[in-house]
This record gives sequence, C-alpha cells and structure tokens, in this order.
Amino acid sequence: MRFTIFKTNKIFSYLTAKFILAFVLLLVTQLIFFISNRHLFSPVDFGGFMKILWGNIVFGLSTTAMILSPYIVLNVIPTSLRWNKIYKGIAEVFYIIPVFVMLIANMIDAAYYTFTFRRMTSEIFGYLGVGGDMGNLIPQFLKDFWVYLLLFIVLIFVLIWCSRRIVLEKRMPHPYGTTLFKDSILSVIVVAIAVLMIRGGFIYKPLRPIDASKYASCDNTSLVLNTPFCIIRTFGKSSGLEPKHYYADEKAMEKVFTPVNIPLAASDTTAVALPDSLAATQKNVVIIILESFSEEYVGFLNPDNKGFTPFLDSLSQHSTVYQGMSNGKRSIEAIPAILAGMPSIMFEPFITSPYATNKIEGLPQVLKRHGYSTSFFHGAYNGSMNFDAFVQSVGVDSYYGKNEYVADCGDNGYDGNWGIFDEPFLQFMAKKIGTFRQPFFTSVFTISSHHPYTMPEEHVGQFPKGKHPILEVVAYSDYALKQFFAAASKADWYQNTIFIITADHTAPPISPKYSTGYNVYKVPMIVFDPSNDTHIVKNRIMQQADIMPTVVDMLGINERTMSFGKSVINPANPEYHISYGSSAYQLIKDKYYIRYDGQKLEVFDRFADPELKTDISQSDAKAYQPQLNFLKAIIQQYNNRMIENRLTIK
Repeated sequence: MRFTIFKTNKIFSYLTAKFILAFVLLLVTQLIFFISNRHLFSPVDFGGFMKILWGNIVFGLSTTAMILSPYIVLNVIPTSLRWNKIYKGIAEVFYIIPVFVMLIANMIDAAYYTFTFRRMTSEIFGYLGVGGDMGNLIPQFLKDFWVYLLLFIVLIFVLIWCSRRIVLEKRMPHPYGTTLFKDSILSVIVVAIAVLMIRGGFIYKPLRPIDASKYASCDNTSLVLNTPFCIIRTFGKSSGLEPKHYYADEKAMEKVFTPVNIPLAASDTTAVALPDSLAATQKNVVIIILESFSEEYVGFLNPDNKGFTPFLDSLSQHSTVYQGMSNGKRSIEAIPAILAGMPSIMFEPFITSPYATNKIEGLPQVLKRHGYSTSFFHGAYNGSMNFDAFVQSVGVDSYYGKNEYVADCGDNGYDGNWGIFDEPFLQFMAKKIGTFRQPFFTSVFTISSHHPYTMPEEHVGQFPKGKHPILEVVAYSDYALKQFFAAASKADWYQNTIFIITADHTAPPISPKYSTGYNVYKVPMIVFDPSNDTHIVKNRIMQQADIMPTVVDMLGINERTMSFGKSVINPANPEYHISYGSSAYQLIKDKYYIRYDGQKLEVFDRFADPELKTDISQSDAKAYQPQLNFLKAIIQQYNNRMIENRLTIK
C-alpha cells in the first residue's frame, strides 16, 4: 500500500491540502529568486522584511488561486464523478500542469531578472524567440543555468510525489438530497474563498502588480511580486496607457515640459557657436550601440575595471564624454529611444505595444530631408526584435543584418547563437560605408557582449577575464571596435564624421554600487569628432532620448523635432533622466531622484544620499515639488500623445 501524507474523504480538506502544496512550492521559488538576486535589492529592517513576507503571502495566494481555479471548479461540482478514477485523473492534469507552469515561470525569472531588473510580464510573448536561433540557444541556457534546472527538477519531483500522496477517499453514501444540498453550499463557499484570494482580499479593485508598492519600496517591489502573477495580470492588457489629467491647462503643462524641441539654429542664443551654413555642417553621423556595455565595465568611466576597454579608454581622451544613461533595461527599448527620442516609459516596449503603428519621426527621417542617405547595421538575425521594420518606419533606407553579411561574406563569423561576431561584422560595416553617398547617417548595434558570452576561436585566451564572464567578451568587443576605427580612419569619409558611442542597456552588475537605484541605467555616452581633437568630460546627464535633438543641433539643422529628450548642447535645456521599471516612473532632475507609481511616491537626495537610503518625500515636499510636476508633465504628454497619435510635428 502506497504511503500517504494526507488522506480524507472531504472535498474541502482535500483541496486545502493540494492548494497548500502548490502555494508552499511557489514560496520556495520566491526564496530561490531572492537568494539569486539579493544583491540587486535595497536592504530593509525587520519591519520591512515582515511587510515583504506578508506581500509574498498575499500575492502568492492570489497566484495559486488563479492557477488552480479550473482544478478547484472540477472538484467542487456537486457530482459523484469526483470519486471516479478516470475523472480524478483528468482533474489531476489540471493540477500538475498549471503548477508546473507556475514554478517554471518563477524559476526562469530567478535567472533572467539580473538582466532586466524587472519581473517578466505577458509582453514576453510579443518578442519571444525573435532574438536568434532558439533551438541553438536553449541548450546553452540550460548549460549555463544548470543549477536552476536542477532545482526545478527537484521541485517537480516533490510536487508529483506529494500530490500523489494526498488522497481523496470515496465517501460513504448518504441520502442523495442531503448530500447534494451540502455539496452545493460547500461549492459556493470554496469558490467564494478562491475569488477572495484571487482579488487579494476585501479590496475595491483586484490585486494588480502596482499594489506591490504597498508592501515594499519601489526598489524592492520585485521581491513581493511573483512572475506568474505578473504574466496573468498583464495578459491581454497591452493597451494599458490611460489618459492623464495632472494639468487641466495644456498651456501650463507645455511650460513645464514639452516634447517639441526648438533647434539651436532657430534660437537667438549665442552661448553655442553655430556654423555659418548648413552645407558646412553636413557631417556624416555614425551611432554605435554596444550590446550590454554598462558604465561599470569601461575603465575610463570606472577605474575599478581598468583593462577591459583599452580602446574606449583611449578614445575617451579625444572625445566629449557625458554621464550616459539608458532609458530602459532591454535592447528592444533602446532603439526607439536612440533613433526617435521615444523611451518606453510604459508597461511594454514601444515596438511591441499597441502604439507601434503610431506615426513618429526619427533622426533618419529628419536627416533625409537634408540630403542624408540612411542605413542601420545589426549582426543578428534579420527580424530580430523587429528592428528592421522599426528602423525603416523612422526613415532608414538600407538595413544590413545577418542575411546581408552572409550574402557578402559567407557564414564565416557566425557565433552559433545570435549572429555575427563583432569584429567581422564591423569590418563588413566599414566596407559598406565606403560605398555610401555622403553625407550619410548610419547606426550599428553590436551583439557579441551578450549571454552566452561566446568568443571566436582565434581569440580564446587573448583577453583578460574578470569577476563576471561578460568582461572577457566586453574586452573582445572593445578590440573589435578598435579594428573598426583602424579601418575607418583610412577612409575619405572619416574626418567628416561625428561618432556617438553608447550602449543599449546595462548588464549584470559586479559591484553593489551598480546594483540599485538609477545606477542600473548608467551606460557610456561618448561623442567623438576626428576633425576636432578635444577632451571634455561633461558633468551632465545625456540619456538615450537626448541623442536625436542633440545631433540636430550639432549639425546646425533648423528643424523642430519631437523627442522626450533634449539637446545637451543647448544650455537652456533642462538636464534629466526618465525611465520606467518595476511599475514605477523614475526621474532624475537636479539633486532629486524620484520614484512614482501613480500612488506611492519616493524621493531621494542623490547627492547627499547616493545610496538612496532616506526617503524625503514626507519631509521636503515643497522643495521637490517642481521636479515632481516636471515628471507628471512628461507622463501626461507621453500618455496622451501616445493614445491620440500626436507624436509628430505638425
């Protein structure tokens, strides 16, 4: 006779035991998530810990009830079939498979969170698998994250072993009418309890991801949330933007913030010397977007990691260097911000959102009107993250991906995962640029400094290794960049070109400094002009969304642009950084770092309190009100213009 851990002939007791098993296993995956990513969260005192724990219980109960709702319904239907062996077997499928999916989603995020700093949501289905050959990548992921796979297998074993030993015995017969009445009442009670747990208790609105801020600071809400909850609650809700009415008077809002950028060429300012004519300023523009290049990895920007980017360190000595910041944490968020001043300050990336078909104008379109040819290079598979379609929508005429490389150079250089290694692809780019009509605009997005951190065979052992595997590949990408500039410097177009070097987003942090707060957005931002050997380190933020209006001003173009960033060479423009993560808006402006989720507000003095330990939202409200008003103006402009499709200059 099989050993049992729980035996009953009462449906309510049986369902309770099965529910507790699933719920406890979910909490175990939450613990694994915390242990794996504990260095990415802000420390809390005992009271804060207890609130996070209680939040885990509330969200965990809701998730478990949602996942098991079909199973619960099958077991509370007042029918004698519930004791039928075949019926119980079918019902068990509706228990094991949903719990399996629930656990695997949370386990995947335990490993994946370190790359995104946010829980996965249903948006993952919008671009799942478009980044490369998933058939090749999955075995590599399983190899690199084998610990999580092993833990998951153990959890599934525990699930199946325990589930089979929670036994529902056949109930002794009773008068039919009495049994039906009691079962019906019990069914109503069980369903009511399940609905109550799904809602999160006796609350006005059902539990939502944003409610995690009730149990933790905005920096720690991911510790309260669980991934299956986020996926379920956001599924089918990609139209999530709501119109905002912080400002009833639109003219008053425009004075606080407007995405309409007036170029320096149209202003009366004499603070910045402007070229005498547009013809004299038709420099070529090359934007280089480095995959996963955190500020932390660049020696010039972070002396603790000297030795991994010798070329960028050297180039910085002849460039203008800003305090670079990405507007998002994923590659798919970077391209709209860089090329069109369109950060994804909403639930999902612009490219996969319902607003992706909105009419917008990017830097390539602006430059085309002034005689520029336009192109974009990306060594990954054509169609990766829909970049080819997006860049064409903002004015790029020629797209060069893996297909074009293979057609020109063969498949020599394929990394076996994502696409073409940086060195051969950048050489391919340098060769192609030589055929372009000048002036030209082009951009390239590298791929090698990305998990699984593959090195070309001929370079294995050539570059230094660091505390994280990515550093060796960063060193390789830096070398590939050096080879590109060596080839470019021999071309006739080189001296007449402005290079802007940045990154799509940051990557796994090495030191605690880069693990929390706004430091998780710090990337390089280097402006290099070979014809003007200068070395300036600007004590000013330059976010990705600032690039488009800045380039327009650098070229002296007299044309208004639509961007949620500002030209950094116009001294009249405010300095700020905007982002959206963990269901909260984040703003840096002046000395303040603000996190605001529409309900909960946190404010920090980033200069006096760089570790962001003291929330001053209650003590200094009058002082930071202008910055909060600025944030609300951005949100209102962004939401309302996105909804109304008003993202171009009339």
